[in-house]
Amino acid sequence: MITVTVGDRPPSSQPELQKALDTSIQQFQAANPNIKVVSKETSWNAQTFQALLAGGQMPTVMGVPFTEPASLIKNHQVADITAALKATGLDGELNQSVLSVAQSGGATYGVPTDVYSVGLAYNRALFKQAGLDPDRPPATWEQVRTYAAAIAKATHQAGYATYDQDHFGGWMTTAATYSFGGRLEDAAGTKATLAIPELKAYLNLVKTMRWTDTSMGSNFNYSAKPALQDFAAGKIGMILNLPQDYPAIVQNYKMDPDDYGFAALPQQTGTSVSLSGGIVQVFNPRASEAEIVAGLKWIKFNRFNQYSSQAAAVAAAQAATKDGALVGLPALTPLSQAKYQQYQEWIKPLANVPVANFAGYTAVADKQSIVPEPRGNAQYLYGQLDVVLQAVLTNKDADIDALLRTAEQNVDGRLGH
Repeated sequence: MITVTVGDRPPSSQPELQKALDTSIQQFQAANPNIKVVSKETSWNAQTFQALLAGGQMPTVMGVPFTEPASLIKNHQVADITAALKATGLDGELNQSVLSVAQSGGATYGVPTDVYSVGLAYNRALFKQAGLDPDRPPATWEQVRTYAAAIAKATHQAGYATYDQDHFGGWMTTAATYSFGGRLEDAAGTKATLAIPELKAYLNLVKTMRWTDTSMGSNFNYSAKPALQDFAAGKIGMILNLPQDYPAIVQNYKMDPDDYGFAALPQQTGTSVSLSGGIVQVFNPRASEAEIVAGLKWIKFNRFNQYSSQAAAVAAAQAATKDGALVGLPALTPLSQAKYQQYQEWIKPLANVPVANFAGYTAVADKQSIVPEPRGNAQYLYGQLDVVLQAVLTNKDADIDALLRTAEQNVDGRLGH
């Protein structure tokens, strides 16, 4: 009997999730009688992980944010699972672009799950009113500017808008900087790099759309909820967003699903790149090969079963529709595009999402390079970028260079420099 301890058990305040997990464990153990799964509430905490590992208390497998594998691999704090992936057949089923987050030197050290990447949400109805083809969303930032001006002129709504509150503005600005080819920290995550040409170029674009083109409307104090409400109400033509926000936009804020469009993050360079996040399942470096194989079998069963079994896929989709949930929502997948497309075909008769309206996103989802969020105090960095954005949007004479130097110094102060 092989025992596998698994972290991230839902807390007692979520009994329905605990029950669902326990049911999955029972079903898995029935199918794999030589494996025992022990669920633990241990979850990732940067401040306590070292002690957890040193004390031998790290579970066999647990989730860590996308920002962490690089340093964990470098410090030999997670297991090399390359051979075990091949033994379970998972190596050929995973999205190689996403898997790169957990790889180094030709070896693999984790399995990504719960993945997202930033794209461009747009209003197809406003596109039509502006004489734009909603099936050909902008692929470059120059096109975003052109489209935004056309939308503003034809509809008197904001052609393009951005958050600038509650760290959401900084988050999406970081994604935009990636698409310009820039990064906001050094490789170790210990030094901020905000005063860079790539970030300045994006901010200058925003400044031009705001003050020269006047294509960004009149609201420059957007946090997440108000921005999504205005987008759903047809007051915003384009905004950086996640496909996972679609349910709130159409179910809570009542946007007509046919008016919703979602495209890949616009690019400034020839390389398609996006900010991505999610969870990587990593293994205790002391785990045996047999324990790693058992843990991978559990991940495959618990996380990916519906993508490997038509019956499981249909059953899950039927249960979701019965509960009033959305089915068929496209998103960046940790699995290969072939597996994901097969899954989408299985559930196509039950889909209640306009999948074709996401074509601009899904066309590149498995090809784009993905970059995790900054490792070093990301939320503080985002807050500093909010301040910069607010200045650019409300002061025509804002000195972007000075703003970025100040923001960089402030972030470095938090990083110990």
